[in-house]
Amino acid sequence: MEYKILNLVIDAFALLLSFVFSLFLRFNFIFTHIDIEWYIYSFLIIMVIDLLVLYFKGIYEKNFSSVLEQVSIIFEGLIYSTSLYIIISYSIKNTIFSRLTLGYFIILSFIFQVIGKYIVLYLRKIDHSRGKGLINTIVIGEIQPFSEHLLKDINSKHEFGLNIIGVIDGKATDNKDFDYIGDIRDLEKILSEKDIKAVIITSKVDNVERIIDYCLSRYISIYTFGNAINLMDYPVEILFIKDIPVLKIKDVLISGPTARLKRLMDFTLSLLLIIILSPLLILISILIKVTSPGPILFKHKRLGLNGKLIDVYKFRTMVVNAQEVLERILAENPELREEYEKTFKLKNDPRLTKIGKFLRKTSLDELPQLFNVIKGDMSLVGPRPIVLEEINMYKEHGKYLLRVLPGVTGLWQVSGRNDVDYEERIKMDMHYIMNWNLWLDINILFKTIPAVLKRNGAY
Repeated sequence: MEYKILNLVIDAFALLLSFVFSLFLRFNFIFTHIDIEWYIYSFLIIMVIDLLVLYFKGIYEKNFSSVLEQVSIIFEGLIYSTSLYIIISYSIKNTIFSRLTLGYFIILSFIFQVIGKYIVLYLRKIDHSRGKGLINTIVIGEIQPFSEHLLKDINSKHEFGLNIIGVIDGKATDNKDFDYIGDIRDLEKILSEKDIKAVIITSKVDNVERIIDYCLSRYISIYTFGNAINLMDYPVEILFIKDIPVLKIKDVLISGPTARLKRLMDFTLSLLLIIILSPLLILISILIKVTSPGPILFKHKRLGLNGKLIDVYKFRTMVVNAQEVLERILAENPELREEYEKTFKLKNDPRLTKIGKFLRKTSLDELPQLFNVIKGDMSLVGPRPIVLEEINMYKEHGKYLLRVLPGVTGLWQVSGRNDVDYEERIKMDMHYIMNWNLWLDINILFKTIPAVLKRNGAY
């Protein structure tokens, strides 16, 4: 069954049902004293906005294991949609929609949409119990009495849609309930040959970090319980089987229709901005050329998606021999060397040209990155593009940073930029990656304009 479409249809039906019930509770279907045509238009506006918000929030992309995870998203959808509707109605000076009817509609929509999520979850569990829509899963590690009971429950009822096809670990050979399918040294071969989409780590194993990194890089879901992994190193979701917690490492992934929509938004907005700002781009190019010898653009190697090195474009703001000047300055000034090693930037950088200082202060030097977005090397919104040496600063978070495109703007840029210490920058990048949705991108884009105008933290 295609649950994405079913989910969307149920949400639309829940909103329609709420609208009908609201009209009955308020007017008893007697419409002689109201403009029913405007009520219908109002409903359509709210429904379209609500469904778009839910879509942008990823509610139709993720396979949620509980309704509680979706409640806040449903609530946000109703708040955004009704708020935007009120703005639209006031802007066109048509405010005849009954406030009581709107109140009924919001309450009933929330209730019916939550019920709809329970229905979808119930239908999915029925399909799983019949062996439909399951994903091949292997167990990694020793199976002890506690984990054996839990694994049997997962496999018999197909909780989370998992179908356990075997165990990888020498100590599991005597277990009668699960087949031994190989040694952990053959893990990569087994994952590929048997089309494995999920693993369950049941005990401490050698090189568990490498195993997790390998699975994450191939978008294989990872479940665990007990103390099999160091939870401080990974973001996790908590799921339950009969009140027993099962941990799932978050699938940090931007994919599906929302990823394609993000790319479409990136390309369209970047192309539009390049066209609108073309006179400014030409003027800056001329000023750079006549005030300082050297090229107009500066290309800097940064880490892109999956660790690929990309050339990030900027207007040149420094003297041509900037690297030689930097090395000399750092060798002569221990304090500046310490500052540079902490942030990979200098607050009062002597390498900057006169026009370069202005471009840095106004962030205009980063406008050529719009061409990086057109190429597909960057996104309009994302984590900061970092140099190769910086990846070590991210430690265990580095594996997540490289799974998404770096951005022209992001949480760091709208939160004070260089006034924020490096550790806080990393937290912001991780927050963006772990909580990504298109609505967050749109929110950051709107906040970027005042942040640039205020010049907070720019140097």
